[in-house]
Amino acid sequence: MARVPYVAREELDAGGQAIYDRIREDRGAAEVGLQFRALLHSPEAAGHLTSMGATLRFKSAMPEDLKELAIILVAREWDSGIEWTGHAVAAARAGVSDEAIEGIRTGQAPGCLEGVQADIARFVQQMIREKDVSDENFEAVRAALGDRGAVDLTMTVSYYTALALAQIALRPEMGEGRVSTL
Repeated sequence: MARVPYVAREELDAGGQAIYDRIREDRGAAEVGLQFRALLHSPEAAGHLTSMGATLRFKSAMPEDLKELAIILVAREWDSGIEWTGHAVAAARAGVSDEAIEGIRTGQAPGCLEGVQADIARFVQQMIREKDVSDENFEAVRAALGDRGAVDLTMTVSYYTALALAQIALRPEMGEGRVSTL
């Protein structure tokens, strides 16, 4: 059970309802997900965070497969069943191999990956585990993705880390009928 009640649209003032509607529309969903409904106790902050997420998901300079790879790597690092469950499917749809997805799920990355995928795995793990990214690894990522792609990767790791930390503190549920595949 979540540590805070989920906010319903009708509980928000007009500004909060506009944020609620934007979150729903950004995700093309009939309803705002439970993790965001928990965050809506602070509507403006939730709105800024989710706008950042929508920009990174839908307007990233990173190729779709590498972006989804980065997201599931972050989900694995933080044991985020919510993010893993949705984004492992999106990663497969974007072309990430089943072997790579399973290798990440079972903690085999970066060893189960090659080339730029391995570079991205090292980048994510260095940011989260070591709180640093080596110059060598940064340059490998920048060579593959360009300056904007390297920044988008950095911001993607930051955004999904923020969501994971919010999930740790607030403990939102996955949503009706959803079960973690992590």
